[in-house]
Amino acid sequence: MNLKECFEQGLLKRTRKDMAVANKELEVANGYLKKSKKTLEQGILEFSVIGAYTAMFHAARSILFRDGVKERSHVCIGLYIKSKYPTLAQHVIVLNSYRRLRHSALYALEVSIDKDEAEEAIRKAEDFISAIEAVVDENH
Repeated sequence: MNLKECFEQGLLKRTRKDMAVANKELEVANGYLKKSKKTLEQGILEFSVIGAYTAMFHAARSILFRDGVKERSHVCIGLYIKSKYPTLAQHVIVLNSYRRLRHSALYALEVSIDKDEAEEAIRKAEDFISAIEAVVDENH
């Protein structure tokens, strides 16, 4: 799949730009990051990783709302950001790797996540959110 196909298939749609929703998405992202840290403290490692990905997902959506794009696909979010914001390409790679891990954690029968992996997911989510916030603030 490519970005053009995402739009053609309706997985991404042009809409009005909405900074209020973009900012709300960043608040939601930071809320999930806090929840991810709490589940790590409680030793619920799979949910800590799922929360870290969810934090990144909402941060990524903030750029789309700021740009006037609505999404219906986790994959297309990454394609959009990578295409429109090449400086975030490495962050999109991280987003996609945690998207796949989240999918496994939710749907695979046996997934083992250790504390180091959960801590790394949180660090990556913090970096991701910071990078997204910088772009949203810079282009607003």
